[in-house]
Amino acid sequence: MESLKPRFLLTENLGRLAKWLRLLGYDTVIYKSISYHNMVRLALKDSRIILTRSKKDADFKRRFSRRLIVSDKHLDQLEEIKDLLQLNNDKIFTRCLICNRILYDISKNKIQDFVPEFVWERHSKFKLCRKCGKIYWQGTHYKDMLNKLKKIFCEVEES
Repeated sequence: MESLKPRFLLTENLGRLAKWLRLLGYDTVIYKSISYHNMVRLALKDSRIILTRSKKDADFKRRFSRRLIVSDKHLDQLEEIKDLLQLNNDKIFTRCLICNRILYDISKNKIQDFVPEFVWERHSKFKLCRKCGKIYWQGTHYKDMLNKLKKIFCEVEES
């Protein structure tokens, strides 16, 4: 599966934004307890845009792609970088919101013992993260998140 561009590296205080970028299908990492110099080095090495809430970090003298995030609300933060993003129906909900890995379809029968019975009875499509084991399905939380994305991007564009 081809990854969406750009790719992001976020400072620790942007965890909720990371979740929403992953929801959109963007390769988004957060390294905890890392110096800003190492963060810049990794961003340059991996061709990532650094997103930070620190004006000092955003003004860092070295040349690299970065963006200062002003808002402290994750949906407003997403709005701030909307110009860097595209909403692609084929990429939405393709990454694990927890660990950023690509999700894989999994047979309903293989996960019966790992999801609540009412979920297993009401849903037929499931996705699995092979790294952390999280299982995803399109329940009410999925629909709520999709509606929030529609508000930010006006409407979901056809891909």
